Amino acid sequence: MTPVTDSLAILKRENQVLREKEKQLTIINDFAIELIKKISIDEIVWFIAKNVAARMGFFDCVVYLYDEPKDCLIQAAAHGPKNPIHFDIKDPIIITLGKGIVGCAAKNGKSELVHDTRKDPRYIIDDDYRLSEISVPIIFEGKLIGVIDSEHPEVGFYSKQHLKILETVAALASVKIANTQHAEQLANHQKNLEEQVNLKTKELQDSVEKLSKSNQDLESFAYAASHDLQEPIRTIASYLQLIERKEKNLSSESREFLNFAVDGSKRMRKLLEGLLSYSRLKRTGFENEEINLDDLLTVMTANLNRQILETKATLKYGNLGVIFGNKTQISQLFQNIISNAIKFRKEGVSPEIDIQRATKDGYAVITIEDNGIGIDPSFHQKIFQLFSRLNTINKYSGSGIGLALCKRIVENHFGEIEIDSEKGKWTKFTIRLPLENREF
Repeated sequence: MTPVTDSLAILKRENQVLREKEKQLTIINDFAIELIKKISIDEIVWFIAKNVAARMGFFDCVVYLYDEPKDCLIQAAAHGPKNPIHFDIKDPIIITLGKGIVGCAAKNGKSELVHDTRKDPRYIIDDDYRLSEISVPIIFEGKLIGVIDSEHPEVGFYSKQHLKILETVAALASVKIANTQHAEQLANHQKNLEEQVNLKTKELQDSVEKLSKSNQDLESFAYAASHDLQEPIRTIASYLQLIERKEKNLSSESREFLNFAVDGSKRMRKLLEGLLSYSRLKRTGFENEEINLDDLLTVMTANLNRQILETKATLKYGNLGVIFGNKTQISQLFQNIISNAIKFRKEGVSPEIDIQRATKDGYAVITIEDNGIGIDPSFHQKIFQLFSRLNTINKYSGSGIGLALCKRIVENHFGEIEIDSEKGKWTKFTIRLPLENREF
């Protein structure tokens, strides 16, 4: 060959190499551009199989995805004989990590380039026997995602250039697939959370509806029972008293028994009256108005004048300001607490009741403190329950409903009530009522 001929041959080879590199770069560039548009893992793997592998002139291509819970590789997309139509895979197989050329590439995290499968005992026949194979793992931050695998009927078909292109494609795809997996997991997690929230919300709504219906039924029953039972109790007491007046020869013991029965019926009437009052206390259906607490307490002091004079009680209050609510219920709230403070006094000690007001976090905070007998801390929550009594009926009269009424009134006004006390020394009630004018 002449020097000119040699030069032409060299130029021809170099030109061919340049064209191959240009083709490789074009494939990678086009893949990178299109990859951005893909929004699901299915779209990504089918794009690799049907477009990248096909443009590289591969006879076939199968993309596997790693199933971590099952620790195996599952065929997810294909090009060639394994993909006879649309996006179907013919007779898909599952490969265990470490098995076959594909399984070894996945397990070791290294690409496999086999020029003659007849000489490699790891080769596994899929749809047909082929003589060369290339497998490239898809890995993101050390975590296996899948494998790109291709087989060809010819010995030594795959080149190092093929390997470089597939490794570049695998690297680009790994980032996109990992991000898509995370996005899908996040979306599924969010969907599950929304479903759980919706389910819990429905369960809560159902519970609220059932509770509301139950409360309505109980209130109706309590009203009917307390109202309808008063007359029989009154009749029983009347006839017992008639017996006592008419029967002159009753023994002192019989008269004592009759007195017990009459007293019992009177207490029952008081309990029924209290229950009737409790059942009538509802959050809705009453007028909401501006209430001047100083004026309200002035009227209340007059109402309790006899108790105050008998016990020499003193009430200290002033500049309590205005709140919004139902005047009848708020009056009952304060009267019950103040009346209790006078009733549960220490023997030989005049009651002293101090009422103060502060403002905090949109609430009027009203405290009512006395110097009475106090309440053991273990009973602080119990005292707000219906028919709760901490003292004997002989020592302190009452139905045991008063503070339950107070709690319900406060709750009707979207407020809170709590107690603090030291047995034998003092008791303080703290009432929090909203400052804003709420419609009930």
